[in-house]
Order: sequence, then C-alpha cells, then structure tokens
Amino acid sequence: MEFFTHYLFEIMEEITLKSLMISLIIVFIGGLIQGYTGFGGGTISVPILVLLFGPIAAIGIITPIYIFGALAILPKAIKNVNWSEVLPVSIAGSIAVFVGLSILVNTNPLVIKNIMGFFILLTTLIMIAGKKYNGPRNIFTSIITGLLTGGVSGGTGIPGAPIMVIYYLAAKTAPTIQRANILITGCIFSFCIIIGLAQNSIYDHSIILIILILSPIFMIAAKLGQYLFKLVPAEWFKNVAYSLLILAGSMLLIY
Repeated sequence: MEFFTHYLFEIMEEITLKSLMISLIIVFIGGLIQGYTGFGGGTISVPILVLLFGPIAAIGIITPIYIFGALAILPKAIKNVNWSEVLPVSIAGSIAVFVGLSILVNTNPLVIKNIMGFFILLTTLIMIAGKKYNGPRNIFTSIITGLLTGGVSGGTGIPGAPIMVIYYLAAKTAPTIQRANILITGCIFSFCIIIGLAQNSIYDHSIILIILILSPIFMIAAKLGQYLFKLVPAEWFKNVAYSLLILAGSMLLIY
C-alpha cells in the first residue's frame, strides 16, 4: 500500500487531476463501446490519451487496459471463435505488429499523432458509408488482412485496427462469431504490442500505476456494455460510436 501511495503522489506531480479525470471518463466510454460491440474501445480511447500523455505513453497505457477489459468477455468469446479464419490473420499480423512498432518508436510523435487521426477518420467514414469487403475469403486474404492490420496496429497502437474489423464483419456468420473473432485477434495483437513496448522500456512505474487505476473502470464499463447489448438498439449505439470516433480523430489532427 505504501508503494502504491508513494507513486500515486509522484504521478499527481506529473499529471493534473483534470487529465486523470478526463482519462477515467474516456476509458469508461471506451469500455462501454468495447463491451457492446466487441471492438472499438481502444480506438476511441487512444486519441484522447495521446493528447494527454503523448503517442507512445498513450499506447502503452491503453493496450493492457484493452486486454484487462477483454478478460470480462473472453471466456464466452473463445467458445465462438472461428479459428480457421482467426489463426492466419493472427499469425501474419503478429509478425507485422513488431515491424510497425519499430517504425512507431523511431518516428516523430507529431507525425504519429497525425497518422492516427487520419486513419481513424478514414476507416470510420468507410464504415459509415457501409462499405463492405465482398472479395474472396481464403487463407491468402486472411494473411493479407493480418499483415495490414498488424502493421497498422503496431504503427499506430490502435488495438483491433478497423481493417480486420471490416474483414471479419463481411463474413456470413453470426454476430457472436464475428465479435469473438475481432476480440481474440485484437487481444493477440495487443499482447504483441505490450511485448514490443516493454522491450523499448516504455513501462515505468508511472505508466504501470496509471494502468492499474484505469483498468477497473474499463472492465466495469465493458461488462455494462455487454448488458446494454441486450437492451439498446444496435443502430443507436453504432451512431454514438461513429460520432465519438470522428470527434477523436479530428482532435488528433487539430490539436
């Protein structure tokens, strides 16, 4: 307990109470989105955290939180995964994650921030337009999807990058299977991101403590989002998520 309070006071010297409160709110909203849709929680949370802590630190914070939040819904999801599609995407993507990370840690933070904002806006507009992948579905297309998703995830730190989301949602399978595929693949990529960031000594005591503070909020919100999945119309929730993504992406480009 003394360890926790010592570093908590140290963190409060480095970041303002306002920044911490904003982080709690945005992580809660991200958790709701994550629990309801099975994806998007990290994508919504990352932009605001980037503005508060910088790109690398923000990615280091949200990625473990994404996994902690997924733990609440992982047991049910694993039962519904289509491994024949998930494995090629995940294996190819995991390799690409480390390539993307090597670019991320060696690139100007301002450039990374702008790339994040542009990518979030682009993919959100594609989803709003209702564009779907209508091409073939085989091991080759799964590998390509994995390479693109992993590269973007590693290069921007956005867990569960929308490329694989669009690919999985185009499959003619039940929504529960689609959500499970997205969740499991996102978790695998997130583990790779954490390993890569740890190798670059990103996780100091301040980052770890912020993760411990924010993770329970994300987990509770993800559980609540799961409950809302049964009550709130998908169209309404989708519109809210799109609005938040556009706002977050725009803020990264403007500020």
